[in-house]
Amino acid sequence: MYSPRGAGRPKKVLGLLISAKIRFQHAQTVEEPSVKMPPFVWKTPVVAGSLLAGALAANQAGWSGAEAIMSRGTAGFITDLSFALGAGVCFGTFILVQRIAKPVLWVMVPICLYSALVLGAWNGFTSDFDTTRGEAIKHRIANAYALEHMSEKGRYLSCQDDRIELTGDAKALCVRVLNPAPGERIPGK
Repeated sequence: MYSPRGAGRPKKVLGLLISAKIRFQHAQTVEEPSVKMPPFVWKTPVVAGSLLAGALAANQAGWSGAEAIMSRGTAGFITDLSFALGAGVCFGTFILVQRIAKPVLWVMVPICLYSALVLGAWNGFTSDFDTTRGEAIKHRIANAYALEHMSEKGRYLSCQDDRIELTGDAKALCVRVLNPAPGERIPGK
């Protein structure tokens, strides 16, 4: 094959011209100084939000997990879903904090454990997993409206609980609850 002496040169010259042009343009551009945000400015609110979200999720996971255990598997799909979502969100916040601020885990893990075990599981257990009953125990008073919005077992236990002071309308409701008519089912038993 015959090729003339300068046949490959135009491509080579063209490549050199293009690279020179790119280098010239790069040298002509003035780079503006970049303003970097200090890491603590964005990390602090992210870690604080993660801590709050993790503690609330751990609380839900503790309550739902203890309810699932105490009901021996009859708690239902929603309770199991609440446990799975709470545990997943709590675990996700641990992963996020581990990636951006690992030393904070020394504070976050005990807070989430306390939230899951004491605020979730223990408060759920003492209120028989009835939020309205838990509030009645916490405030040491209940009216008929609160008793009507409890589960049957929670209502029965609240009527007999010495820690809860009952209002006049609640006492009338408790008389009906504690003294069922013959043949009626005794709620809470």
